[in-house]
Amino acid sequence: MSPGNSEIRYTNGQYDGNHDANGKRQGYGKATIDGVGTYEGNWDNDQRNGKGKAVFSNGETYEGNWKNDKREGVGTYRFANGDVYTGEFYDNTIHGKGTYKYANGDRLEGTFEYGRITGIGTCNYANGERYEGVYINGKRTGPGKYFYKDGKIYEGMFDTDMKTGVGNMYFPNGDKYTGQFKDNKRTGKGTVIFANGDYYEGEFLNGKMEGKGVFYWKDGDRYEGSWKNNERDGNGTLYTKGGESIPKKYSIGVEVK
Repeated sequence: MSPGNSEIRYTNGQYDGNHDANGKRQGYGKATIDGVGTYEGNWDNDQRNGKGKAVFSNGETYEGNWKNDKREGVGTYRFANGDVYTGEFYDNTIHGKGTYKYANGDRLEGTFEYGRITGIGTCNYANGERYEGVYINGKRTGPGKYFYKDGKIYEGMFDTDMKTGVGNMYFPNGDKYTGQFKDNKRTGKGTVIFANGDYYEGEFLNGKMEGKGVFYWKDGDRYEGSWKNNERDGNGTLYTKGGESIPKKYSIGVEVK
C-alpha cells in the first residue's frame, strides 16, 4: 500500500483519511467503529494524537487534545445527561484545572484529581448560592466560605459537605455566631452577638441555645443557668446591673414561682 488518502475498511467499521505505507492511520482522518462511535481529527502511528473530536454511541462527545489514543491535555466533554466539563484531562480522565457545568445549572471550577475536584475551588449554584474553599475528593472539606441566597454567610470548617468544626455565621439582620458546628448545625460551645447589643455565651445543640450558658443584656443584666430550645430551662441566677443576685427557675421559658 502506498501512503496517501483513501478509505480503509475493517470488520467493525472504516477509516477515511491519511495513512502511511503500512496502512497505519497517519495525519488527518475520520474513523467509524460500529457500536463505539466516530473520531475525526489527527492521527499518529495509528493512534489518536493531537486535536480531534470523538462522538460516542451513547451520545456523549469529546473535543480536544489526544495523546496515544487517550484524552490528554485540554478539551471539552459533553455527557449524555447534559453535564459539560471543559478543562484538562490526563489518561482519559478529568484531571487538572477545569470547569464542570451541571445540567441543573450548578457550575464548579477548580483543580480536579482523577475526576473529583480536590484543592481550592468555587461552586456557583443554580439557586444563587456560592461556595469558595477547599475540596477533598469532590466534597467541601476544610476551610471555606458559603454564601446563602437569603443573605447569610458562613465562614469556617467543612467536613464532607457539612459545616463541621469551628466557624462564623453572619446573619442578614446583623446577628453573628462564632463557635462550633456539627452536621451543618450550631452544636457545642459558641457565642451569639445579637444586632441589638445583647449576646449569649454557652452551649448549643442542633442550632439552638441548649445546655449551660450566660445571656448578657446590653443594659447590664445577665442570666446564668440552663437553656433548652433557646429558652431558659431549669435553675439559674439573674445578676442585675444594680448588683443583685436573684435565684430563678424556668420551664421552657416560663418562670416557675
